Amino acid sequence: MEDSKTLEFFEEEQDIGEEAIVEYDITTSPRDLTPANIVDMIDSGIIEIPLFQRNYVWDIKKASKLVESLILGLPVPELFFYTEGDDNNTYKIIDGQQRFLSIYFFVKGRFPKNTSSRFMIRKGINEGAALEELLPDNRIFQDFTLNLSDDSANSSRYHGEKFLTLDKDTQIKFRLRRFLRTVVVRQNKPDDNSSSMFEIFNRLNTGGTPLNAQEIRASLYYCDFYKMLVRLNNQDNWRALLGKPTQDLHSNDIELILRSIALLHESETYTPKMVKFLNDFSQKTKKFNDEYIDYIEHLFDSFIGACSTLGDKAFFRNNRFSKTLFESVFVAAATPSFTDKELITSKIDPTSFEHLKNDEEFVSYLLSGSSSRDNIKGRIKRAKEVLRLHEENCNA
Repeated sequence: MEDSKTLEFFEEEQDIGEEAIVEYDITTSPRDLTPANIVDMIDSGIIEIPLFQRNYVWDIKKASKLVESLILGLPVPELFFYTEGDDNNTYKIIDGQQRFLSIYFFVKGRFPKNTSSRFMIRKGINEGAALEELLPDNRIFQDFTLNLSDDSANSSRYHGEKFLTLDKDTQIKFRLRRFLRTVVVRQNKPDDNSSSMFEIFNRLNTGGTPLNAQEIRASLYYCDFYKMLVRLNNQDNWRALLGKPTQDLHSNDIELILRSIALLHESETYTPKMVKFLNDFSQKTKKFNDEYIDYIEHLFDSFIGACSTLGDKAFFRNNRFSKTLFESVFVAAATPSFTDKELITSKIDPTSFEHLKNDEEFVSYLLSGSSSRDNIKGRIKRAKEVLRLHEENCNA
């Protein structure tokens, strides 16, 4: 449901370009983990909490079905970890986050209350809280009571149970005698950076709620720059300009900010595909220092201020938010200030903005709906030619 809503909100785009064929040398090690192992590994930090990467999106019925399967001794799909080093390193979850957290929440007896609470969990994790510390908060969590009703007389006998209300034998069986096959993946080569791991994530990520490109990217390249993207995405002025008060569960809004900033840096040297371009740029951001990240954050915020004259839904086309329009205007308006490492202190002229939206050449790049090199460079070039800024202070 969330995916279809996202597609309806954002204008679609084709990511065209040649696929690079890469051969991998990886090592895989199978392991069998019990639910008790999983809980201990999350609480100890051996398994990295992936909520910065994506939100927990399963509802309580789906989580309850998984728990019931384990109680009954039924098999569940294998899960995948990624580690960059030896057994002393932490693990990232490639495939299986929803299953891992469902088991964790059931043993802890708590379950996220609603969509808003899931964002609160991620916010808490991003601010350094341990997941276990958030569990007692009744604004975020409710008791995890198994919902296994099928609206018939044949409902599961575990319907309405909590972990602590199960008999002791069933508790022990669930925690210590049920096993989940887990495969640990290590990349041996290419070893220059983690870009090839993106493809491994993408191909191994086959579970019921697969990660999208930005969610995989957030796991591979998470750093202080990515924390800044999350802060920007939380800001009210950005949410208002986007016209979407609720954050996207799958981080498509964060990807839009990333795209815009990446193109500001490297639109002249852009080569498709957009997925690879954003991966490569994300790898570079891991080396950005705090001062530079702070500047980029304030620059983006100053651009939002420069858009205050444009009115509601300024970046919508055909009732959808146009990513290509937004990033083109962002790069065009921000480039002069970015070149001088200053902030935008003027506001976008509404007349020139409307001229751009209706400009035949510019629209032709938007209508093509692709991320080809010619389209990216063409629409940014045209935006720079048409767009004008008022000589007035954005903060006035």
